[in-house]
Amino acid sequence: MRESTVRIGLVLPDVMGTYGDGGNSVVLRQRLRLRGFDAEIVEITLADPVPAELDLYTLGGAEDYAQRLATRHLQRYPGLQQAAERGAPVLAICAAIQVLGHWYETSSGERVDGVGMLDVTTSPQDKRTIGEVVSQPLLPELTERLTGFENHRGGTVLGPAARPLARIISGAGNRAGDGFDGAVQGGVVATYLHGPCLARNPQLADYLLSRVVGELAPLQIDEVDLLRTERLAAPRRV
Repeated sequence: MRESTVRIGLVLPDVMGTYGDGGNSVVLRQRLRLRGFDAEIVEITLADPVPAELDLYTLGGAEDYAQRLATRHLQRYPGLQQAAERGAPVLAICAAIQVLGHWYETSSGERVDGVGMLDVTTSPQDKRTIGEVVSQPLLPELTERLTGFENHRGGTVLGPAARPLARIISGAGNRAGDGFDGAVQGGVVATYLHGPCLARNPQLADYLLSRVVGELAPLQIDEVDLLRTERLAAPRRV
């Protein structure tokens, strides 16, 4: 058990907090506290430089204008990039995948240079993809299916340095017809799953935490099991 407090960076919730993605940091903190660890959330807004010394980081979704603001801020204050280079885990949701990539195109066709932490590029698709997603993770540490809600028009293409997080069972994922969701590269785990993602996927939450504190004892939370059962069944009801 660590003697110091685990610090979870909630990056730019003032502009990248669509669909309750800030809840991912709350899940991480609570799962640590239930196991006896001290943990705190450090909110990093547009008024703050991004610190490089936190233990792990989460970023959420955003609309086009807010996405550009976030991109410029992360380029100006490269603490997130420095943290990832030393191995700190980073969870990137939806628009954050695009921000952390090489470039992305907005719905108006403007191409914006990204942060360059992920070997991905994103362009608008013909149609927005909205709905429940179920996928099978491709990381060997993850055995349970992933569940979440997607709402995006961007279609993300992975380069050779990034590998997909999961294979789509139901839903669209990175882009229609591609068959995959998310990207994994170094310490960055990215996905299009809202929900919040970690409330619906506790094994993924513990995977991120284990990279900070080491092996974790299992947690049995009946409400989480009920939520997963209900959400995994949701696409079959549509």
